[in-house]
Amino acid sequence: MNVPISGLILLPVTLGIFCFSSYLGEWAIFTAMLQGAALVNLHGGFAVGLSPYFLVTALIGLRVVPQWLTGRIRFFMNEPVRSHVHVLVMFILWCAVSAFVLPMLFQGLPVDSPRSGVDSSYYMQLPLRWSFSNAGQAGYMILNFVFVLRILQLSINQKRLERLINAFSWSGMFAAAVGLYQICCHRFGLTFPSWLFNSNQAWAELPNQLISGGFSRISATFVEPSDAAVFLAAWSVFELSLAMGRASHSGRHWLSAAAGIVVLIATASTTGYVTAAVMSVVMAWDCIGTLFRYGVIKTRVTLTTLGLGFAGLAALAFSPSAGQLLDAVVFNKGASASAIHRTATFGRAVEVFLNSWGLGVGLGSNRAMSAFFYVLSNVGLPGLILAGWLLSQLYSQVRTQLSTAYHDSPARTVLYALSAAFAANILALLLSGAEISQPHLWILWGLLLGTVRHEWLRERQLAEDAPAISIPLASADLRA
Repeated sequence: MNVPISGLILLPVTLGIFCFSSYLGEWAIFTAMLQGAALVNLHGGFAVGLSPYFLVTALIGLRVVPQWLTGRIRFFMNEPVRSHVHVLVMFILWCAVSAFVLPMLFQGLPVDSPRSGVDSSYYMQLPLRWSFSNAGQAGYMILNFVFVLRILQLSINQKRLERLINAFSWSGMFAAAVGLYQICCHRFGLTFPSWLFNSNQAWAELPNQLISGGFSRISATFVEPSDAAVFLAAWSVFELSLAMGRASHSGRHWLSAAAGIVVLIATASTTGYVTAAVMSVVMAWDCIGTLFRYGVIKTRVTLTTLGLGFAGLAALAFSPSAGQLLDAVVFNKGASASAIHRTATFGRAVEVFLNSWGLGVGLGSNRAMSAFFYVLSNVGLPGLILAGWLLSQLYSQVRTQLSTAYHDSPARTVLYALSAAFAANILALLLSGAEISQPHLWILWGLLLGTVRHEWLRERQLAEDAPAISIPLASADLRA
């Protein structure tokens, strides 16, 4: 066991915030940026690195779980979020149970082992065996649920909810700033602090990848460039939506979106590029639909979409390296060994699903480079049905709140931005997500659900025409 420098820095800060501050929820969102860092590394036959985010969520669980089990965290009977949490509990429980039961039930079945890597497993699948990876994934899902529950608990307080959303915004700016510094390191020969951002020995970290004739890919604070691209695509959409929606401090959001897009391009990630392109098309389609339906031109959205399009065309026209990079990342990517190995996991995931009677082989047992095929092969048809039910519920609740909010209200702007970021994250995971326990999926899920809950409670209060309402939710201790 060893404690890297990142652990020496982050452990005291985490414990200090836990003991003396009420910002542990915000700190969890910030530490989710440090996916490649470790607090402690455990060596041996099964290497383990303690992630900062999951330690923070475990500390949050020390306060939230007793409150939940003793009935101090409750919801109104007719509250839409209440049914969503019930389904979410069933999904998390099935994920946790599957991680321990199914690997033993289907022991020996050929799978793409998550520990062996997608390229090596392409040539040789391994027989299914239960491992600590299954237990780890089950634990991660439970801790993610605990954090979602904490966000829902804090969402009754507008200032606390705003602090959590601002923490997501600023944490992304931190990751983008590190990415910009990494660009400078590659260009000017500076030293990038991998000892801080890439200290987790349980990961095969790739902070110095090259592509297209020596172009250095940016990983920022993440394990590899593709992970950075998944986050930056969603976060840039979030910041851009806030800026176009005339949110407060719009200048900062414009600057953040610009920085995020620059670093996103520097990741040279196919997933990031495709996600950004799809979201841009959705923005353009929304502008066209609004124009034909209501005769209204969304000026900011239209100008932003056109600006992004012209900037891309100008880069291709005046920078030969931009064309080479786009060709390598998008147009010729399908013929690369990496793409062949990744897409091969789709068909194998279907075989695993069929060979396991539609139950899956347990969370964390089979690597599939798409969230859909990952869910299909690991938690099977029950997990797929519950996940689809959850997403449809969330979509319905968000759409209801957007339809009732005033067009130019701050709440609508934030809800729209979180919805766009969540959609971008889901799209990126469908394209190349190898896990469903990634922190930012559940951070965005919790923030979106918390905002929906806050708006529903506010509307209920206004409908009752009362100065205040009694919310049966533990709020005496808002620390963590």
